[in-house]
Amino acid sequence: MSFEKSGRGAHVFIHGFGGYRGLWKAQEEYFGTVGRAIAVDLPGHGASVWKGETLRAMAHGVAQTLDALAIRQGAFVASSFGGLVALELWQIRPDLFRSMTLVGAVPCFTAAERIPAGLSVERIHALGLQLEGDTAAVLDMFFRSLFTRREREDPFYAVVRQCQKRIPVPSKEALHAFLNILASADLRDVLACVRVPVQLVWGDGDYICPEALMAPLKELCPAVRMDVMPGCGHLPFLSSPVEFNKRVKEFTGI
Repeated sequence: MSFEKSGRGAHVFIHGFGGYRGLWKAQEEYFGTVGRAIAVDLPGHGASVWKGETLRAMAHGVAQTLDALAIRQGAFVASSFGGLVALELWQIRPDLFRSMTLVGAVPCFTAAERIPAGLSVERIHALGLQLEGDTAAVLDMFFRSLFTRREREDPFYAVVRQCQKRIPVPSKEALHAFLNILASADLRDVLACVRVPVQLVWGDGDYICPEALMAPLKELCPAVRMDVMPGCGHLPFLSSPVEFNKRVKEFTGI
């Protein structure tokens, strides 16, 4: 598993479907000045090769990376699909966690019992079929859909787009595997058992993780801190990095 590191301390960043570690540049620069900031490439993304990993294997890969860097404990910040990796990691190595921040990330991305909103399995599979064409073009359109109209009209969005253009096209096999996991994973019981501080950060314009999901998650994890970012979509750490970093810093205390 490929990674970047900076600073001296303990923030660990995990990207989502179709992303790579470079999307966390603003967070690495900010938190790297006060501690150690580590961003990983999940299998088949960025500089990390795809070897047919399961969700459990991805979690083991993150743990092995941190062990190799002698990181005993960290504040985990995980976006979208990365939240599933973080929750899976909690099951096998809870000792690594000081806290967990889930950004546009939930333990179950599809509509299910007691989950009033979420993606449909059909919609996820439809995206998989689209990827059989021009993968880069499909991912570009998907990426754009993750931002609200207000975000796209903001001058800063030009910076976001430049960041997006630098994303290496992930392995098609990895993308399909990630979509299958998104369609089937249900880690609600894991979230209910997390025993470190948990923060949920989401944009009020996020169609993947809409606000309707927050109350059920609060029932699962009553002590969770919830931070809504007005006008933001699925990736507020990209569109509003200053405010996002401020909220995570307040939560982690690092």
